[in-house]
Amino acid sequence: MKFKFFNLHNASSAFFAKTGPAALKKGFTLIELLVVIAIISLLSSVVMASVSSAKIKAKDAAIKAQVAQWVTLMGLNFDDYGSYCNLQYGWSRNGAQTCSTVFSGTYAAKAQQICNSIYNNTRDWVAYPGLGYRIYSNTSLGCTKTYSFMVLLNNGKWFCSGSSGAKGEYATYGGNPGCYNNP
Repeated sequence: MKFKFFNLHNASSAFFAKTGPAALKKGFTLIELLVVIAIISLLSSVVMASVSSAKIKAKDAAIKAQVAQWVTLMGLNFDDYGSYCNLQYGWSRNGAQTCSTVFSGTYAAKAQQICNSIYNNTRDWVAYPGLGYRIYSNTSLGCTKTYSFMVLLNNGKWFCSGSSGAKGEYATYGGNPGCYNNP
């Protein structure tokens, strides 16, 4: 049996030789490049919007988990003191009423930690921009036997949890059911 070898140089030049209109086309046209860039831009903007939305949802989920920790802390405080007053004060905000200054008692350090974590994950209330109104812990019924937490979520709603056991998201912090009067 006899093997026949190709002359690689001649074979490749014959294989890759183009004739006709295809021989004139050397690359992509400007329109083709712009279309590809537009498609990539559109896809990246969709991905960025999804990532941003997921980040907001994650922050809000973290806030809700931290409020649940605060509720547990309130139960421990009530068992020790017979009151919720040590761990609620009203608005925790910029200035004099920060998370670091409004709590007392055995669980004050843990309450401060939870409060600061919530405060750093939420946003300012638009009604008072820059003042840092973000967390409220009190009720109009008094702090001896009731508590209510109101936290402004990043989705623009208020998350509330009260000593009644009720919790939820509300469009406003007041009204009925609202947060202020122990939802």
